[in-house]
Amino acid sequence: MVLGMSRTGTTRVWWDRDVDQAGRQIRPDVRLAGHEIWDCACERTRAVVGEHAPAAELMESTVAQVSRYLNRIGAPLSPQKHGLVMAAFSRTLRRYAAKCARLHLVGDSNQLSRGIADERWMSGIYSRLQLEDIVRKLTARNGKVLKLRAAGYEWKEIAAIFGSSVATVRNRFWREIDRLRFNG
Repeated sequence: MVLGMSRTGTTRVWWDRDVDQAGRQIRPDVRLAGHEIWDCACERTRAVVGEHAPAAELMESTVAQVSRYLNRIGAPLSPQKHGLVMAAFSRTLRRYAAKCARLHLVGDSNQLSRGIADERWMSGIYSRLQLEDIVRKLTARNGKVLKLRAAGYEWKEIAAIFGSSVATVRNRFWREIDRLRFNG
């Protein structure tokens, strides 16, 4: 565990471990660099996101990531890893801040449910307006067909009303709908 004192006198904690979440060994030079930049990382986190609380998780992730990277490229152990760890921490912090900026709280569950109900009401009105617009653009006959279909009539019943076959009524209707769809 790494403790650091902020300017306000509060203690900030970062749980330093020998291994990452996958059980891989974390390099001692990277862990040392993390310890040495810890206070600066906390201050930077507070400046970017308004509090230093996320710094611990971000540092843990950064140290594990830098350790994996250095192992992958076969870098020798060296006490001069501060710049690399701070650059990686800053990049992780920027990503975290961007993610937080994308998240917008919409309110409590009561406010959210009211919003959903309002959207359904608005969606219903919009659908009705679209239907009325389509009916106005259709011929009188196909406007009646659409109204009957919206009222729940089957094609067989509509064909009987018009004294025609189901195929004829349905085909004429859909041909006109396709024409409107392509011609606006």
